Amino acid sequence: MSPQETEFLDGLFGPGVAEHYEADLRLIALPDVALPDGCQPARAMCIYVPQRYMGYDTRLFFQSPVVLKSGVTPAHTTAVLLGRTMYAASINGVAATLPIHQGVIAHLRRYELAI
Repeated sequence: MSPQETEFLDGLFGPGVAEHYEADLRLIALPDVALPDGCQPARAMCIYVPQRYMGYDTRLFFQSPVVLKSGVTPAHTTAVLLGRTMYAASINGVAATLPIHQGVIAHLRRYELAI
């Protein structure tokens, strides 16, 4: 990521956004992501995988499973990323060609639409 992109992402997702690599995976650590209204947790640390992973175009993992406003916890999977167990719902169709912030927002909108 360029310094400008990192600065922009820090403004959206909290200071300390960082790019990491594990094996052949590019991981973007997002320290403070606001989830749609009514979801629990309301804010979370996330890891965005902006490439094909586990059969999905991109993945957005949360530090804990997300509970929707309706009280339903969507089906999810876990992965150990950056030494942490992280949780991602089954969301597909978010293109890896999107800029990082647009990819993350597209994932979050799916939680909002499911409420």
